[in-house]
Amino acid sequence: MTRRCFICCFIMLCGAAVAGGQSPAAGTSAEGSAFDRDVEVVVVDGRKFTGRLVSISKSEAVFKSAGRLRKLPLRDLWRIRVAPKKQDELMNRQGRKVLVLTSGGILGVEKISLSDDKISLESEMIGKATVDMSSVATIYFPKRSQQAAGLEKRCAKMNIRGDKQDYLIAEDGKGNWIPVPGVLKSIDPRKVKFQFNQTDRTVSPEFVRIIRLARIPGKSTEPRGRIVGVDGSVLPFTSIKFSASKLSVSTDDLKDAEVNLSAVAEVRFRSDRFAYLSDLKPVKVAQSGLFDLVFPYRRDRSSAGRPMRMGKVTYAKGIGMHSRCELTYDLGGKFITFAAIAGIDQAGGDRGNATLKILGDRKDLIKPLNLTSGAKPTPVRCDVTGVKQLTILVDFGADGIDVGDHVDLAEARLIKK
Repeated sequence: MTRRCFICCFIMLCGAAVAGGQSPAAGTSAEGSAFDRDVEVVVVDGRKFTGRLVSISKSEAVFKSAGRLRKLPLRDLWRIRVAPKKQDELMNRQGRKVLVLTSGGILGVEKISLSDDKISLESEMIGKATVDMSSVATIYFPKRSQQAAGLEKRCAKMNIRGDKQDYLIAEDGKGNWIPVPGVLKSIDPRKVKFQFNQTDRTVSPEFVRIIRLARIPGKSTEPRGRIVGVDGSVLPFTSIKFSASKLSVSTDDLKDAEVNLSAVAEVRFRSDRFAYLSDLKPVKVAQSGLFDLVFPYRRDRSSAGRPMRMGKVTYAKGIGMHSRCELTYDLGGKFITFAAIAGIDQAGGDRGNATLKILGDRKDLIKPLNLTSGAKPTPVRCDVTGVKQLTILVDFGADGIDVGDHVDLAEARLIKK
């Protein structure tokens, strides 16, 4: 598209009819607090129990389990599972507006507006909230037949460079995308105001697909965990508190935001007691396929490049490997336990058949596991006390070929004392 056509198309969109009202916000569950029933508690080494959450303070969580109170330091907690997610990924929900925070949070939003550099939103997880404009990275406005993930992929192919200015990506009546650099001024239900070529113009929201905001450098606090919503929303937090049936979190963007308990699927914690394997870099990588095709190992994705999924569960953290692949990590004797969930990713179809070996200083730490498509994922837990080098080996299985051997080591982590 020439620059002249580009400008003409944008001006035509700016003059288009203003869109009508928005759909009403989703209601919240009337069934009471999600924490009024037992939750599943998992500690960092993989051990788990069920109990009623009583409180979360700055340093510990208290549960009532088997008729007695049980106190756990937050650094020993890994996950509190409350309810299953309704969706695997928020970005794959058709017609769902999605707001991405610079902290890595992703919120499904019902309503959104911008005024005086403050973005007001309404979401299932935190209800109504206001964040500074600098805290928002991207906003997706898919049509009913579109998904935010599809918009993200199409935007990536456009190779829009630079984070020093805002970008509004509009779509004309023929489905052509028009990327417009400039400055976002305001958003309301009837119009989006955007400064282009030093002139303020208004566009109907029905033509807007993506707004990508300029990156503003600033200090960020390492999250202590994140809340995962039943709708797939993710909210990292720097502090968390639960008492009197109220859950509140603080982030770099929000202060003591109250979380809708009925919208919570999981509370996940970060701790100095463990490290995710996918956050570490192997010191040695050896990969080869049976034929010419080699699937490289991936961090937090399957070896097919997709989200890791085994059975009906999608995992956010882990290592995706394909036979034959050998990864070696330098532990330096700092850890005591390795834990993961191993299995064949759904990308393997019904052909996956691979062998998993875990070695410490070249000695077997577990009996070799035969992993096959359709089998239930297998929990893996082994002692790595004093181990200097940990090796993960995925080899051809009993069938002797590598077809479908997409192996996931989901939630793979190393635990300290």
